[in-house]
Amino acid sequence: MSKREQTAAVTGGWTPMLAAVLLPNQAARVVRDEADGSLTVAVPTRKPSFFRGLISWLVRVPRERLTILDPMGAAIWKSCNGKRTVEEIVEKFAAFYRLSFHESRVSVTGYISSLLQRGVLAVAVEPVK
Repeated sequence: MSKREQTAAVTGGWTPMLAAVLLPNQAARVVRDEADGSLTVAVPTRKPSFFRGLISWLVRVPRERLTILDPMGAAIWKSCNGKRTVEEIVEKFAAFYRLSFHESRVSVTGYISSLLQRGVLAVAVEPVK
């Protein structure tokens, strides 16, 4: 078994990721919805523990982190409603932009990964009904 096959066997390949259901972070809010289809999403931040004392008087931590989504990103974010799986979002994206499933999968999962890291999206434990 090659190293690539071993990695796929350990991580489960694409199947678990494509079966995941995503939804917007409930604490996030849309700040601006532009006419061109782009969105600005604000996610609340937490103060690190070392900022709670004297340092908090000297350094201001922003209360929210803004994430600007272009029209394609906004379409992906709006599709993450807790009912669609990642695979359904990939298929919808592929059909709309006339891409193959594999091209769309790479683009959409990479973008979703960055939105998860920024706290804009969350993974649902089970689909919302």
